Amino acid sequence: MKILITGGFGFLGQRLCKRILEIGELVGVNDETCAVSRVVLFDCSQPPPDLPTDSRVTFTKGDITDAGQCKNLVDEDNMLVFHLASVMSGQGEADFDLCWKVNLEGTRNLMEACRARKGSRFIFASSGACYGERAPGPELDSMKLLPQTSYGMTKACCELMINDYARRGFLDGRVARLPTVIPRPDINSGLPAAFSAVIRESLFGRDATLVVRPDLRHAVCGFRVLVRNLLHLAQLPEAALAGSSDRCMNMPSLSVTLLDLHQAVKKVVRDPAKLGRITFEPDEALSAKLSTFHNDMDATRARSLGLVGDSSAEAIAADFVAEYVDESLLKPVVELEEEPRHWLTLSNPYLRVFRVENPPGDQTLMHRHRGNSLYFFFENTRTQGQKLSEAFLDDAVSCGEIRYGDHASCNLVHRIRTKGPRVMCCLDVEFTASDCKPEGGSEGPDAKRARTEPPAIAGLSLIKERPTARVYSLEVPAGGSWQGALPFERMLWIVHRGARVSGGLGDSFLQPADVFFREGPQQLSLEVLGGQRSLALWLVELL
Repeated sequence: MKILITGGFGFLGQRLCKRILEIGELVGVNDETCAVSRVVLFDCSQPPPDLPTDSRVTFTKGDITDAGQCKNLVDEDNMLVFHLASVMSGQGEADFDLCWKVNLEGTRNLMEACRARKGSRFIFASSGACYGERAPGPELDSMKLLPQTSYGMTKACCELMINDYARRGFLDGRVARLPTVIPRPDINSGLPAAFSAVIRESLFGRDATLVVRPDLRHAVCGFRVLVRNLLHLAQLPEAALAGSSDRCMNMPSLSVTLLDLHQAVKKVVRDPAKLGRITFEPDEALSAKLSTFHNDMDATRARSLGLVGDSSAEAIAADFVAEYVDESLLKPVVELEEEPRHWLTLSNPYLRVFRVENPPGDQTLMHRHRGNSLYFFFENTRTQGQKLSEAFLDDAVSCGEIRYGDHASCNLVHRIRTKGPRVMCCLDVEFTASDCKPEGGSEGPDAKRARTEPPAIAGLSLIKERPTARVYSLEVPAGGSWQGALPFERMLWIVHRGARVSGGLGDSFLQPADVFFREGPQQLSLEVLGGQRSLALWLVELL
């Protein structure tokens, strides 16, 4: 598979390229997994000295306003194109004609090049700056777009173009409407630049005066989660998008203020006294302009398709320290929600579910598990684990494997390194509370509970039982159906192998690691649509 990344010399382009090379293969046309044969990084600037040296990577300097050059870039069928290049908000306000030429005409040049080939998949980086004037409340995918900047206007126009090109079958277009990605390792311009500076400058020990109101709320995400989501969006089967002609969706984000981010930095470092001093001298006109940007992006659709969000502002700050500053500045152990590779996908009074994805060569920060947990694995790969003050130990996990950790009585402090050959993909289901009364004792998740016999339900097979939960498996063949009366008070459904379904888990395309929490008792039915994919589920009964 050949991949093109425009804006490839920039911060996000380089992070995306690095992740693609680590994974080594992607799902492309016809849902087939293909080895990455070539990655072309394209940009209008000079290549920086620290670009990847992998033999699969080539660098091209040019201009997307040159239609002929775009045609030369898209020179194969079934290519995957990530279009990240654009004139940003500050420059777009200063130079309307350049913004129009690059963001609109350049994007159309690239889309026309894709249209001339077969099977092109086109991933476009849009922006929450599309929203502009709107009613109070979260920014929804379905809102009318009334951008208040030329940059936002061009992004909104491109969204409409991509929807129409996809409707006509010219290309397979998918649009990620981005929040502000933070922190940028280098000083950046643009209206939201303060949301990077508040983390970056303090961690590098530099004093900074920020001109945005410290209490202004803004939608942000970390670079790691965005790169992961762009790749996930690119690899979704077309069937997952079949329910709507709208190919545009908000990316998951956190709604935070500059004060929130400043406090997050202080929370994850060993010695806050070593941080640079942050002061605020708000420019009211700039703050008013920025307030028309995204501040609380609703990503319900994206999350339903398996995209994830940062668990906390602390996780974003900790990731930046480890990647771009010095990991020794961090406190020795971070909490689970502060670890940047643990993405919180579901939380309620009874449990928290974190999704973890580590490509080969990557490792987590040292982190603490405080609650009893079930771990569900979705790939065969080799890992290494290291507990605090101990050496790394080799391990291997298998697709479909389930493990249990009794961490409430003895916390687990460790980090995980993936050796490969595949991404380590895991769901960590942490049990946080229980209202069950144990035999002759007090209530609580650590106490011994009276054992009850598991119910006999046709199709469900009990495969694991622990004090806090039972795990059942359920398989439904392609074109088949299942129904059952579930007597459980609380249950968690986890998709092991996905398929398009209708019924009690919604009418949608279920994907591996999707989760659904339900309270019962419940009568539930499922129908697997189509004749190609069977459905495999785990049902976790909370005890």
